[in-house]
Amino acid sequence: MKLNHIIKISVLGAVLLAFAGCEDAKYDTVDNRVYISEAAPSDKFDQQTVNLTVTGKATTTLHVRLAQALEQDVNVTLALAPDAIAKYNLTNGTNYVALPEKYLTFNKETTIAAGSLSSEGIEVEIAEFPTDDGNAYCVPIRIASTDAPVATAQSADRIIYLLTTPLLQKVPTMDYRVVPSGTNDWGVATSEWTLEAWIWMSAFRVNNQAIFNAAVSKGTEIYIRFGDADVAYDKLQIKTGGSQFNSNQAFSPNTWYHVAFVYGGGKCRMYINGQEDSSLDISTDYVINNLQLCSSGSNYFWADAKMAQVRFWKKALTENAIKDAMHRSVSPDSEGLFGYWKLDEGAGDVYYDATSNHRDLTCAASPVWSDEVVDFTNPNK
Repeated sequence: MKLNHIIKISVLGAVLLAFAGCEDAKYDTVDNRVYISEAAPSDKFDQQTVNLTVTGKATTTLHVRLAQALEQDVNVTLALAPDAIAKYNLTNGTNYVALPEKYLTFNKETTIAAGSLSSEGIEVEIAEFPTDDGNAYCVPIRIASTDAPVATAQSADRIIYLLTTPLLQKVPTMDYRVVPSGTNDWGVATSEWTLEAWIWMSAFRVNNQAIFNAAVSKGTEIYIRFGDADVAYDKLQIKTGGSQFNSNQAFSPNTWYHVAFVYGGGKCRMYINGQEDSSLDISTDYVINNLQLCSSGSNYFWADAKMAQVRFWKKALTENAIKDAMHRSVSPDSEGLFGYWKLDEGAGDVYYDATSNHRDLTCAASPVWSDEVVDFTNPNK
């Protein structure tokens, strides 16, 4: 099977320098190891990862390698490694699940010929799998056994392919008349929260263009806007905890950004495109009752705004978790997700909550829907 579409492959880690060798290197039973060539050691993870953004069917290739050649054939057995998923999720705050085996094919037996450093390429074939369930799938593969008289390199004896399918959707264009809003009766009590979304603004000509306004009955407001009287209009400000702080980064018009606001552990943090931008020390609990979008009214909200994938969590997401899921949808059943508005309806004046909580946002006026489909793998390309 040939590769149909692999849009992006990125390998985390460095080259396996500790085990590098050459064809004429002298055999040393202490230094020699068996390992997966594509799994480089890393200073962050115990097992190595490869990110695959795929559409439809895909094929990738791995090799089993020796640090130094042996004078005998080395037979190797590969297997799936479900235990690696739990460890990766715990380390990174993610929620990957194993791709069902019916969508996966690879040769579990391979040989490193005598005098050689590497096996032939082992094709890992991934059939087209469901993408509408919100699950984050991965393929974990490990070296199960070898008959080599040398050990397996524990830092590179497994590899996890993290599978992402492009997030493609229509988006609404809103102005001050649209004002999507919930019902003011949510009653979500929490000491941690995360509010994240993709946003796009046509202009920054005036201050106080509020993109999010969460009503609370305990704690203080969660009010997020572009500009203040003494803050540049193209910088983002969040008011909460009886104070406020601003983004260091200035925003450009007609450009998509992923933004996330995370409160927990006595600090509120702002992330832009998966990177922490600024923060504020605060400590309070919240009861969140509603969420409004683009709520400043005609005096202030002069721009057109587009949004997608608005997610409200009852937990503080880690930076790794934000980066991991910003380019894809998530499962509506994800732990701690109490409101999830994809904004992909394509028509109408209701943004439906994808969770089972039914916290729909109803617009005061219909947004503008176009036939444009945005690819959130790289929305500004």
